[in-house]
Amino acid sequence: MKTTVLFLTLGGLLLGAASAAADMHADMQQLAEEKQCLSCHARDDDTPRAPSFNSIAAKYAGSEMHDYLVEVVLSGGEDHWGSATMPEPGERPEVSEAEAKQLVDWILGKAKE
Repeated sequence: MKTTVLFLTLGGLLLGAASAAADMHADMQQLAEEKQCLSCHARDDDTPRAPSFNSIAAKYAGSEMHDYLVEVVLSGGEDHWGSATMPEPGERPEVSEAEAKQLVDWILGKAKE
């Protein structure tokens, strides 16, 4: 009986964690859409305008570049990735520092998927 309860409890925890992860993904996907990130970036395939989120995650996986990437999201500019130019603030929806950190965490998390 104790073993059954333990398995049911663990199973519930795992389902709850999976549900929370799915909710976070949906929230971050929505934030990326609201901030127009998806106008230039795709999830899987690089475009002529910008690298994919998966390419960014692979390039910076395990690196200490989190703060740098947050600054790129906040400031835009060029020379971050080949000839791709990220729109400057004012040319795209405003992104707060907290939102930039969330987006970078989400993108870098794709390297673990």
